[in-house]
Amino acid sequence: MGNRHRIILILVIIIFLTGCQSYTIVNEDSINYPIINPMPEGYQVAIHLFYPQKHYDILKEEVRIVNLENKKLETVVIEELLKGTQKSEFRNIIPNGVKVLSVYLQDDIAYVNFNKALIKEDLDESEEALIIYSIVNSLTTIENIDKVQILIEGEKREKLNRYKINEPIEFSNLIVEMSYISPIDIVKEYYDALVKRDYRKMLEMESLQAINETKYNLFASYYETKELGLAYCEVDNAEIVKYDDEIILLYELNLYYSDGRAVKSGIMEMNMKYENNKFVITKITNHKQTE
Repeated sequence: MGNRHRIILILVIIIFLTGCQSYTIVNEDSINYPIINPMPEGYQVAIHLFYPQKHYDILKEEVRIVNLENKKLETVVIEELLKGTQKSEFRNIIPNGVKVLSVYLQDDIAYVNFNKALIKEDLDESEEALIIYSIVNSLTTIENIDKVQILIEGEKREKLNRYKINEPIEFSNLIVEMSYISPIDIVKEYYDALVKRDYRKMLEMESLQAINETKYNLFASYYETKELGLAYCEVDNAEIVKYDDEIILLYELNLYYSDGRAVKSGIMEMNMKYENNKFVITKITNHKQTE
């Protein structure tokens, strides 16, 4: 073999060996596989948090620019919510000591797991509603989240105090449009009118239209006969299922009569709708008649 051919062969071998040393094949399962960060440090997004206005039982939106870094958006939203408001016209509502233990998504539902500090028995009804819907409304502004399931220490709880949290909860438009109005007070007002035989007020609470006298006379005649001698009504164990343009309330009703009778009506459900600047009772159902 001539010198020229030997030189060419040597060069080919060198190039081949050099090329082999320049490449390393790394499988996806290898510990050396490079990590691809979909949210690099400094990646900023606008999030929408809901806090109560000072002196008003109404939630308003606070827009905040945050860095996602390596965290999921839903986790960042809850963590920022717990930090508290940055605006002087708002106030914090979630109790001190509340921590988020985990957040995960399944389909269109966000499951948010808190420690037991979220449970406070001395909360009044409006404070409880503001806490629940500050969480729910903040998370459901995320595009792929429609409902929120609140968990306590990894478990579903039947209710917080008066509000049921055993099922996923949707965004409430009502609590961001007007100050909180107690559904329990509306129920009590309705039955107080029954005891006082103020049938016109009862009918007004069930109707958007002007009271037709024929309809009123039939309505009053029915209750005069049905609840003759009614002396007192007691609404017990009220639980609010939903607070939005439609309100759902479960309760027990005890009726006491002047002749000494006491009637427990069982589990009642009252449905209300907010229309034309008033709540209208759309349906009253007795789910469990007891003797």
